[in-house]
Amino acid sequence: MKFLTKGEKLKSTRKYLKMKQEDLTDENLTRGLISMIEIGKRELSNKVALKLVEKFEQRAKELHIELKIDNGFLLRSPSEDAELYCMEKLEQIKQDKDIKEILEIANKFNLLNVKALGYSRLGDYCSNKKNYDEAFINYIYAIDIFKNLKQNETIPYIYFKIGYCKAKALQYAEALSFFYLSQRYSIMYNDKKTEKRSIYDIAKCYMKLNKINLALENIEKFLILCNKEEDYNSYIYANILKANCFEAREEFNTAIDIYDSLLIENIDCNNPVLGYIYNNLGLAYLDKNDFNNSLEYFNKAEQLRIKINSANICHTIIEKSSVFIKQGFYNDAITYIESGLKLAEDNMDYEYLIKGNYELVRIYEILNDVLNLKKTYLNIADFLKIINKYSELVSVYTKLSIIYLNENNVEDAKEYLLMSLKQMQNVAL
Repeated sequence: MKFLTKGEKLKSTRKYLKMKQEDLTDENLTRGLISMIEIGKRELSNKVALKLVEKFEQRAKELHIELKIDNGFLLRSPSEDAELYCMEKLEQIKQDKDIKEILEIANKFNLLNVKALGYSRLGDYCSNKKNYDEAFINYIYAIDIFKNLKQNETIPYIYFKIGYCKAKALQYAEALSFFYLSQRYSIMYNDKKTEKRSIYDIAKCYMKLNKINLALENIEKFLILCNKEEDYNSYIYANILKANCFEAREEFNTAIDIYDSLLIENIDCNNPVLGYIYNNLGLAYLDKNDFNNSLEYFNKAEQLRIKINSANICHTIIEKSSVFIKQGFYNDAITYIESGLKLAEDNMDYEYLIKGNYELVRIYEILNDVLNLKKTYLNIADFLKIINKYSELVSVYTKLSIIYLNENNVEDAKEYLLMSLKQMQNVAL
């Protein structure tokens, strides 16, 4: 993309309208001045630009040409035109290659604001495509530039998005640090919306890290800030998270009471939040070994999610398999898990790809099916490598080496022990 100088724009417009330099002259505008402006040896003043636009518009009418220019068009430098082009494009683009083109232009003209917005937009694009590592890198570039520009109102949101990427990659401890930064900057710049979102995700990370008291503490902070009438869904999700915490404490009746209280809220039957409530009730009753109620709620969750929340069907199917595992119906459980894993793979849902495979490990260990056990651990290793979970990789490789030792396969056992040691070095780094 070429952006013209003021003189080049004057000359190209003149030629487009089939005008000579003499056609633009008058008593105050000489041909010499026009020539000097076109070759870049004289600056174009606002007064002269207004006159030139008037003459161009008159000529366009004579030629029945629609001409959309003003004096601003003639007065803008290539850098200013580049910035205007990039800012307009950023509102329209849908592909990463378009954003990269804009970033190339921004680098060429040193358009820092465009670069910051471009990296932020590229981060959003990568995040939506579930490429969380690439999203993280672009958000970091964006936030560094925004800080240099002192555009501080953008910082809370970008820190939140960085935390979101880390959480989606199952790196909850790292996610926490960024959510806390987001919360701190949100308070500093009075961004109430991002502050609430950060507190909610802080609570969620603490629950994933099994720090239940801290999770509950932050849920209560969130509920204080949350206006039930204005943000009904957030209120419901916060209470679901609260119930999850009580499940983690094995206070299943308390969790069930919270879910039941939400069900009498008359939630719209097409609201995806119902899928979470039904699914979690299935889990809570499963923990109480109440298989009938558990299966009933898992079925309700599955039916609802098929209609309105297909991305989360894999969660229900994989978790529903535990009803069959607990009763010793292993073939049924395997069928469910494999079905759920296929859906999880379609959605690149690494949390449930790993979770489902660990459920298969549980079954194959009970059945002493060593061949499938090895295959499943290798699948888990592949997913852990994608999301850089080195400490868990150490555990998986160690378990594989033990399996091979039990088979007296010393070579393969040694290979996986060495791989385990290598991953331990990654953890240390």
